[in-house]
Amino acid sequence: MNLQEQISRIQSIMGTINESKFFHRRVDLNKVKKLLTTDAQQVYYDTRDYEEFKFEITLRAVEYIMWDEYELGWGDLPQQEEKEFIRGVSNYFDDEIKRLYKKVRV
Repeated sequence: MNLQEQISRIQSIMGTINESKFFHRRVDLNKVKKLLTTDAQQVYYDTRDYEEFKFEITLRAVEYIMWDEYELGWGDLPQQEEKEFIRGVSNYFDDEIKRLYKKVRV
């Protein structure tokens, strides 16, 4: 992947993340990154493949933040917007999640 393709990829990912104003204003991506490892082992055994693992591990981190900081459970959140936000964030952290996936797979 050349530099221009990487820049385009990052811009598209950031565009997806920034579109979700509800979550963008409330979720600190640094906290998400730290929380990714919390349930990695359990999520690995509960999922069938890498894509599902990537989505679920990010979902758990974001939902933990939403509950811990705002006491908003999954039923209180805008579900479609949450799914789009999760996909964007999981793509943003793809390299970290791949390393984590390989680590728990062993």
